Amino acid sequence: MSKELISPATEISWGNHPVNEYRKYLYDAVGKDIIDSKPDLYKWIYYHTGKTISEVADDILKNHAPTTMAELLAERRCEHISESDKAFIVAFDKAMNDAGYDCENIITSGLTWSHMMIVYGKTGTKSRPVAARLYIHSNGEIYFRFFLNKVDKHMAYIESAPSHIKSAFTFEGGNCTSCNASCKHGKVYTIDGQQMQKCSHSTFPFYHTTVDALPGYMALFAKFFPYKVKV
Repeated sequence: MSKELISPATEISWGNHPVNEYRKYLYDAVGKDIIDSKPDLYKWIYYHTGKTISEVADDILKNHAPTTMAELLAERRCEHISESDKAFIVAFDKAMNDAGYDCENIITSGLTWSHMMIVYGKTGTKSRPVAARLYIHSNGEIYFRFFLNKVDKHMAYIESAPSHIKSAFTFEGGNCTSCNASCKHGKVYTIDGQQMQKCSHSTFPFYHTTVDALPGYMALFAKFFPYKVKV
């Protein structure tokens, strides 16, 4: 945690300051009643990761609430993302929406994985099981992960997939060390005759983020999460 006092230029980032310090600033800037009306301030404050605390206050006072991914990516906090990666994120967001998953128009903290993160949960469900996360690093680089189970069931498809898809299942590193009993030994599968046992926090990453590659990614996604393609 930073020992510096919060100022209008303080940028919101996970672990930089206790949430209560952000709360105190916003009490003075926009009013206690408005801030206390937020159902979960801890989550809500990190939905603004990358913004300065003064930008958050201005958004509240101006009732600024982006309704599309393109509007979110037009915010100052996303200016470090390239235009081509922004185009991919917008296309990925639409594809995930069509598949029945959404991010609730939120770009949140990437916690320990990245600077910012977009989380796709099942639309219209209370528990919102997560099927994908897209990560945005502070240098603007992006990648995403699909959360896939019973991988062996679709192994014939994966083994014949292009390298930018297959590599998500053959990458070096990220091996399970049985550090957490609740993971049940991570993800275990066999590809090209070799058994893999990967940490659940490392699977399954895709780095070739181009719009042209998206149909292939969504075809893989549909194998694990069947859905009707909208026409």
